[in-house]
Amino acid sequence: MRILVMTRFYRSGQTTHVLDLCTELLQLGHRVLLAISDLNDVVYLQKMKVEGIPHLLTSNWARLGTRLAKWQPEIIHSHSAHTLPVALELGQRLNIPTVSTVHYLDFAPRELLNKQAAVILISREMQAHFADLTTPSFVVENGVNLGRLKPRTKRWRQLALILAQGTPEKRENFRQISQYLRSWGWEVACAGHWPCPGTKYLGWVHDVTLPLKQANLVVGTGRAIREGMAAGCAAFVLGVHCDGLVTPDNIWALQETNFSGRTYKQTFCPSSAAQTLAQPEPEYFQALGRFGRRYALQHFSSRKMALAVVEVYRFALAHAANPWD
Repeated sequence: MRILVMTRFYRSGQTTHVLDLCTELLQLGHRVLLAISDLNDVVYLQKMKVEGIPHLLTSNWARLGTRLAKWQPEIIHSHSAHTLPVALELGQRLNIPTVSTVHYLDFAPRELLNKQAAVILISREMQAHFADLTTPSFVVENGVNLGRLKPRTKRWRQLALILAQGTPEKRENFRQISQYLRSWGWEVACAGHWPCPGTKYLGWVHDVTLPLKQANLVVGTGRAIREGMAAGCAAFVLGVHCDGLVTPDNIWALQETNFSGRTYKQTFCPSSAAQTLAQPEPEYFQALGRFGRRYALQHFSSRKMALAVVEVYRFALAHAANPWD
């Protein structure tokens, strides 16, 4: 299958998701061309070259048109609201179906989603949020590279890693938890766009493997939680809202909202967090890390994600009607 994947570059887990998907599709024997606009990070560019991902640094339909006329893609998969209008234009001109993955609840322009053959949603929460779509939708949760994140045997070290984009809405929560963790005896490192005061600031980390393998606790949301669990860390869900420590008892509920903190939508409460974090029991946290790795192996595989996406492509190719008619 020849697949045109389109996205705008974001220094976030969304771009990592797209690159991992492209790599998996190539390894499954498909032909992939990635059209990525606004890429201004040489490390990501080098990663695409190392992974052997054919790419064009544009999402302009006029510039893509000539190349695609020769390459003849069978389907277009867009990952950004910024590339969706172009994807639809190209789909119409080439008479091929388009598919979108929606990565966030406040996706706009929402009405364009109904002009496609299928829509991929990344959580059950998102499926409910977009229940009014008239086009077929499928839940395919985000996957992570389980091989790269395979943990070595972890010695106990009271080290927490805050792995997150420090948006203004989240910063106060991150500031608070870093302050309390340090008062409870934790070493705290912070990886992302924004340094938490008093922590070891790692900056934006292109490959989170090493800091995750060193930590016994990861704090964040979404992909950070999935990667942390895959690396054998206990995981604490904190963003705008707080869902707390991921355990075997609550993981299904927290996964429903993609570990966003929206399951319970609680405000970060230091006294509640202190119940598990103030005097951490090494055996308990190491057991959570082992549980997280086992669960990730069962549910978070990027290969499993890619296979599910391919099935959506097959559906789109088999059932697509021209949405412009």
